[in-house]
Amino acid sequence: MHKLVVSLSLFAIFIHSVFGDCTWPNGTDIGKHWWQLPSSIFNIYGLLNTNSQGQQEYPIHLNAPVLAILYVNNTGPVIRQVQVDIDLAEWNPSNCKWNTIPTFGLLSNLNGCSIGISCPIPQGNKILKVTIDFSQFQAIIGLLKNDAAYQMQITLTNQATGDKIVVFDQARAETN
Repeated sequence: MHKLVVSLSLFAIFIHSVFGDCTWPNGTDIGKHWWQLPSSIFNIYGLLNTNSQGQQEYPIHLNAPVLAILYVNNTGPVIRQVQVDIDLAEWNPSNCKWNTIPTFGLLSNLNGCSIGISCPIPQGNKILKVTIDFSQFQAIIGLLKNDAAYQMQITLTNQATGDKIVVFDQARAETN
């Protein structure tokens, strides 16, 4: 009997190590998780998402415009033109890793001021409202799983100075 218990315990440990046990990363089943890479000129100290009626929204619905409210401190120059590059990854609960989703350049070199960032971005402490309308990227959204965890790496580049602001945003998202 003792051998059977030991064998079953070892088998359970093996299965857990091979197949993992990580359904939602960083608490994304109940709330978003985000961080910014260090920047000497621009700091985001708060980020939340609302729907078009101004109500906080979670999970995020990618089939409708999302309003992101950012609490920022811009200690650098006024940002008049911003380039946006977005990298996507999907959480794989079987191997506990983020897997890159190819976007074939559709989310690269975007004009931030024309896709929803309020430009110019002035100096000082500000509340920025950014509208993100994923419907224009339906070719990508249509390929995503519904009710899954996704990570966006958003790189904002000040076109005048080349300074970069990099934010990672992990969230549960619905696609239908």
